[in-house]
Formats: sequence, C-alpha cells, structure tokens
Amino acid sequence: MCGLAGEVHWAQGVNVDATKRMAESIAHRGPDDQGFWLEANQRCTLAHRRLSIIDLSPLGHQPMLDDDTGSALVFNGEIYNYQELRKECENLGDVFRSESDTEVILKLYRRHGEQCLRRLRGMFAIALWDAKEQRLILARDRMGKKPLNYALTEHGIIFCSAIQPLVRHPAVDDEMDEDALDFYLQLQAVPAPWSIYRQIRKLPPAHYAIFDRGGLHIENYWNIDYRAKIQVTEREALEGLEEVLTDAVRLRMISDVPLGALLSGGVDSSVVVALMSKLTGSPIRTFSIG
Repeated sequence: MCGLAGEVHWAQGVNVDATKRMAESIAHRGPDDQGFWLEANQRCTLAHRRLSIIDLSPLGHQPMLDDDTGSALVFNGEIYNYQELRKECENLGDVFRSESDTEVILKLYRRHGEQCLRRLRGMFAIALWDAKEQRLILARDRMGKKPLNYALTEHGIIFCSAIQPLVRHPAVDDEMDEDALDFYLQLQAVPAPWSIYRQIRKLPPAHYAIFDRGGLHIENYWNIDYRAKIQVTEREALEGLEEVLTDAVRLRMISDVPLGALLSGGVDSSVVVALMSKLTGSPIRTFSIG
C-alpha cells in the first residue's frame, strides 16, 4: 500500500503547500519514503508516500521521471507481470536503471500510451503527467482494489488516494452530495463514481481518465466478457481452477520483503496458504486476529 496526491492547474501555479499537506495526511499508507515533484511551469505537482515492496533501493523512489520524455509518474500498487513486460521492453532496446515495476509502467507508456493499461496484471492507482502532450493520466486497476479520488476545479484537477485529505484542500468544496447519501442509506456504501461530497468523485475500476486543457475524458479499458462458453467435465473444471489459482498466488509472491498471509478462518485463505506452501516448499508465516 502506497499513497499518491497531486494537482494540475492551468491558470496559475499549483498549490504546493496543499499538495504536501495531502501527502502528509496519507503518510500511514507509505511510511518508508516520501517524494515530491513540481513541473517546471508549475502546472502540475505530484506527491508520493511509499511502502517499499519491490526494489527497496533509492532507485525505486517516486515520483519517477522518464529522462527521455520528461513524463513523471506516481504509482500505488503492484504489477504482477512486470518481469515479463520488462523483458519485452529490453528486447526492444529499453534500458532500465531500477528493478522496480514503476519504471516498467513508464517504459510501456512511452511506447503504447494509455493503451499500456490493458497489458498490466495487478492492483494499481496511477497518476502520470505526460510532459509532451501536457496532460494528466489517471488510472485504476480492473477490480478497483486501489483507490483514486479526484475533484474538478474551475481551472484544474486535484487528486488523492484518500478522500478526507482531498476535501481539506482549500479549492475543494465540502458540500454533501444528497444522491450519494441516498446510495449510502440503501446500500451501506457509496459506489463509484460518487463520493459523499458533491465535488469529489472516485475514478471507477477498470477506467482511465485524461485531463488536458479540453477538460476531463474518462474511458473504460476492460470489461468481463461472458459470451464465450466452454464445455468441461467437473474434473477438468477443478483442475483448471487449481491452475488459475496457483498462477495467481505465484505472481503475488514476487517481493523483496518477507511475505506472510492473514488467516481469516475460511476456505479461501486456507487455500491461498496451501498454494503458497506448495510453491515455496517451506512453512509460510501466517497471522490471525482474535
């Protein structure tokens, strides 16, 4: 878990102090490192709080810059297939400075633009400033595991991993959204894209947003397709399920820090730990809460 925050303002310089305060408010999301970047023309600022998982060295520091394009990236999450994607980039001539999955996203964006999101397997919230096109890209993973909230202002956009630091920004109105309150009373939750505040919105899962001088454009980049059907026996279905689960657990065990698992007492967490043990051949550190 990491945290990110930032602002784009077209009419005047961004509010640097407010962005730093937002980042300080989400320090609990990333206690290992902090970073701040301000664009030369002061149209964009990015802030990051880091929980180090992959590449613990200073080379994994964020915001991370692309020296060739000037683009800047802050990223919360983990890209599980980053090693495979990195090899593809290296085969095409890209040279990496770090071992982080963050740098892989920068290289992919340089080649494929926002369409690179379709190739990412993982959980993520991304904010990328495209220096050449003078635009901000916001993106969220397919299931919405990582949060990303934003508020449109008269001359720009402000965003943050958490809602409360965002609503304390002086340019953001804290007026309640009555439609969101209605959702909460019916569902006991406020679904994306709404939030309890009228000006603040959540970027929906499996969507990216492009913010430039023309305004905000939101696009869906992935959907579940139920149309294709297969005929399998029960045994084949069970074997296929085990294969998929094993692959999912294997990808999530890539880490430069010790791994463990939280046991909830149910079948799902027990299966995850069993697969972890099978993949490593050694006991797994597990934790329970009572």
